[in-house]
Amino acid sequence: MPRIVITLKEKEKEAWESFCSSQKMTGSGMLRKLITHVTKGQIIFNSKKNKTPKEGIISMRFNSKDVEEIEKRAKKEGFENRSQWGRALILNKIDNHPTFTIEEIKAIVESNRQLSAIGRNLNQITRALNIDATNSNSPSEELLISLSKTIDNQQGKIMSLLDQSLNRWSE
Repeated sequence: MPRIVITLKEKEKEAWESFCSSQKMTGSGMLRKLITHVTKGQIIFNSKKNKTPKEGIISMRFNSKDVEEIEKRAKKEGFENRSQWGRALILNKIDNHPTFTIEEIKAIVESNRQLSAIGRNLNQITRALNIDATNSNSPSEELLISLSKTIDNQQGKIMSLLDQSLNRWSE
């Protein structure tokens, strides 16, 4: 998926994340909303347009001990509130798809950023090898092994997040 990358100072990033969190939105979702607003509808993101609004209500009653446990578990697992956690739990059980928290999504985005950086490095190495017929400036075996280990590490992190999400409620 195409991306727009912006570099922020640490304080700017913290302020942005805090603002988005206070609005119960991800940074990406807030940027889409901002772009739509600033362009006065000339650029429209249809991510929400195709989704059905939440109309149905399912009410459940729990004793106070269970409510405490649900709230504790929702917070521990990174959900903003017990309703979000409950929806994710039920929908996960219905169609067995991964359900990510905001922190998990951030970790996946960071991992993809790392993999993109590795891809750029590999492209530069390939270009250098194709230009230098004598291969006198070839990358060392250690560099290639290091890149391979970094790729394996990032893939492991992504697989761990997927496993964590898919097995979140398997207990």
